[in-house]
Amino acid sequence: MWLFVLVVAAGLTLESVLPVHAGWAPLVSVVLAYAAGRKLASLALAGWVFTAVAVAGLALAVARFRDPLSYWAAVTLVEFLAAVLPWSAGRFQRLSAEQRHREHGIVAEQARLRERARIAQDMHDSLGHELALIALHGGALEIGAGLTDEQREMTVALRAHAVQATERLHDLVRVLGSSDAAAGLRPPGESMDDLVRRAAAAGLRVRLEHEGPAPEWPPLTGQAAHRVVLESLTNAARHAPGAAVTVTVAHQDEGTRIEVVNEPTAGSSDTTGTGQGLIGLDERVRLVGGWLEAGPRPAGGWQVTAVLPDGTGAVQPPTYDVTVSRRITRRRLAQTAALPLAVVLALVAALTVAQALTVRRTGLADDSYHRLSIGEPRTQIAALLPPEQADRPIRLIEEPPPPAGSTCEYFHAGAGLNDIAPQVYRLCFAGGVLVAKDRFERV
Repeated sequence: MWLFVLVVAAGLTLESVLPVHAGWAPLVSVVLAYAAGRKLASLALAGWVFTAVAVAGLALAVARFRDPLSYWAAVTLVEFLAAVLPWSAGRFQRLSAEQRHREHGIVAEQARLRERARIAQDMHDSLGHELALIALHGGALEIGAGLTDEQREMTVALRAHAVQATERLHDLVRVLGSSDAAAGLRPPGESMDDLVRRAAAAGLRVRLEHEGPAPEWPPLTGQAAHRVVLESLTNAARHAPGAAVTVTVAHQDEGTRIEVVNEPTAGSSDTTGTGQGLIGLDERVRLVGGWLEAGPRPAGGWQVTAVLPDGTGAVQPPTYDVTVSRRITRRRLAQTAALPLAVVLALVAALTVAQALTVRRTGLADDSYHRLSIGEPRTQIAALLPPEQADRPIRLIEEPPPPAGSTCEYFHAGAGLNDIAPQVYRLCFAGGVLVAKDRFERV
């Protein structure tokens, strides 16, 4: 819908080169373009719309007028002021609002994480103390006298379970610090191969590649790896339906790299999103000492890369917080500002083309003008004249009336790309014979 609104807004700027003129069209274009900028997320689509309208304006000006340069300049100026700039202002407002909303969500989530961490620490302090006492008493019983072998084995098992419970409690403390731990646990016993097979059975074009030995992760690291692949496949199915997806699990020196790549879609894809899912996924990976990167590929599509420690050492994770969110917003705002600049450059190039066409069709070279002599027949000097006259009316400074009974033709002075000046040549013919030749300044 909003793409159609933007097309209408940009199309209204063509009214000066259309047979029907409407003075209210630029005002409507401003309103519609601003609204489209507030709602339309795709920068590329907006760029194509503005480019298509600019090209259409050039084509209409060339088709309808012998001197398309001035009309084309008017169209492009109106498009820039009434469509491109309002759209940029609307998009700026939308990105700023998204940034504020995202920062508010991040700050709130960090507050919840801190509270969960405090709760987890309280649980660790209380339960850890009790478990330590159980392990201590179990150790004392283990070396005590008067126990049978069976009782001693049960005491050893009791102490081992207490130690194991303490370790699990450490894991619980770490999980409670994650914003999405409760919702991110994988189904019991589901491996990454099972996950990929389940996605393929659901209709996703996905394949899994292993490079090197299979990683042996601790439980929390395995859950993080499972979550990376699960979220990446879900996003690929949502934002790039029909695209092929490749999941690569490769062992490397710093850990195990998980790479999920989806190819570009044949049609348009939905790239909207707040980034909250990516922030939560990054937090889960950082929880186990890894790092995560995600973004578009140069050749198209999307790529998610996570490196998880293999148990021998932790990988230093990058930060993904309010600072990163602001950096993403600044990049989008820079892209928004770059679009009007690109439009201006495109307009300059198009104006150059229009000027070249004007020179070729209506420009009379200075040397050809000087070769014209009063009294020569029109048929004799036709080869020196351009194929078409300049559009009328042309307002000239101190133009005298033409000779009686004559018909005058007007041509731009100059036949080179950079030669068109404010001067105009006027040639007057009577009875097919040149009776006057003059050079005038345009108003």
